[in-house]
Amino acid sequence: MIRVDLPARDPAFTGARKVVRVLRERGHEAYVVGGAVRDLVMGIRPREYDIATSARPEEVQASFRHTIPVGVQFGVVRVRLWGREYEVATYRVDLGYTDGRRPDGVRFTDLREDVLRRDFTMNGLVLDPESGEVTDFVGGCADIRAGVIRAIGEAAERFAEDRLRPLRAVRFAAQTGFRIEDATWAAVREAAGEVRRVSMERVRDEVDKMLRTARPGLGLRLAHESGLLRAALPALAEAMGGDAEVPARALDRLAGREGEVLWAALAWPLGPEGAGRLGRALRHSRRMVEAMRGVVQAGRAIRALPDPDVAVEKRLLRSPHAAEAVGVLEAWLAETGEDAECVRHARDRLAAWTREDLFPPRLLNGSEVIEVGIPAGPRVGEALRAVEDAQLRGEVRTRDDAIRWLRGFAGGATG
Repeated sequence: MIRVDLPARDPAFTGARKVVRVLRERGHEAYVVGGAVRDLVMGIRPREYDIATSARPEEVQASFRHTIPVGVQFGVVRVRLWGREYEVATYRVDLGYTDGRRPDGVRFTDLREDVLRRDFTMNGLVLDPESGEVTDFVGGCADIRAGVIRAIGEAAERFAEDRLRPLRAVRFAAQTGFRIEDATWAAVREAAGEVRRVSMERVRDEVDKMLRTARPGLGLRLAHESGLLRAALPALAEAMGGDAEVPARALDRLAGREGEVLWAALAWPLGPEGAGRLGRALRHSRRMVEAMRGVVQAGRAIRALPDPDVAVEKRLLRSPHAAEAVGVLEAWLAETGEDAECVRHARDRLAAWTREDLFPPRLLNGSEVIEVGIPAGPRVGEALRAVEDAQLRGEVRTRDDAIRWLRGFAGGATG
């Protein structure tokens, strides 16, 4: 048994300890379990805490004023305390997994059996939040010290229980930098094809967590090598071809960036429309889909810079995704060894131009354009765009300039 330092001043931990205390005061066992304990053993402050208890779901509900019965049939209740939510689960053994995600039924049991049904040894640790003592039934502490991800019991059985677990193994490797133990890795590869039966929302969330780790490239390599990428995201795997090394290294260059950048970098081989299709297939928000498509589209266009027409450059670099696109393009060019003059040029332009340079005030409206002699219809929009291009080039600065310039444009258009 080991002891960890408790983050006593952390409000999230304080709330978890309060939940445990309340349950114990009512005569039940209760402990912090799972990822929070793993993080504390590794010296990382957890963001959330889960609790396992001998109390039945109805007893948990009776112990707290605010609860949410998220999975009472599986023994799971969410307790709302001091503005936070804590998942509280009754010790259980799962009785079969017909759908490869949820147990067909559960049998309430003791703490040890509850731990033995969990996924990986590093997630099978149990913490007493009063003493800081960690109980380890599965060798999780030794595996953490050795830097190993190992399934609890038979890996194939754990993966059959939840088809997402092989992808979780890869995500944990990216998160921790640990090696996936040989038997567990063999089971990951064997079960990889089953991930195609997992909902796209669950795949999306797991890939998102992988991308947001310190080692997203490692996660991509392992997903590619195991066959998980081809099963979960076949279009992306096909676009990458047989080697994920360049996209993996590009992702690592972008580690820590915002989600839109990471997802766009992942989708880069698909092109803008393919990136949009990937986002929609994964049930991303409309905002994320547009960001993925927009960053890839802008990045592909920036590769053509410099352009002799400054208006073309300004229109491109005023895109809401231009700055992110420059970063993604830079990462890819660095790994492919291609010339990065386009990136340097774009950065120089973005640094030099003000918002007014990129978005000059509109000088004319549609009616004024018609008065100058442009016929109503599509030509009005073309004329307004042409005036704005002249502004972007610095050829037009005032309304009078615009009218004079447009009269010349109208004469040329009708001549």
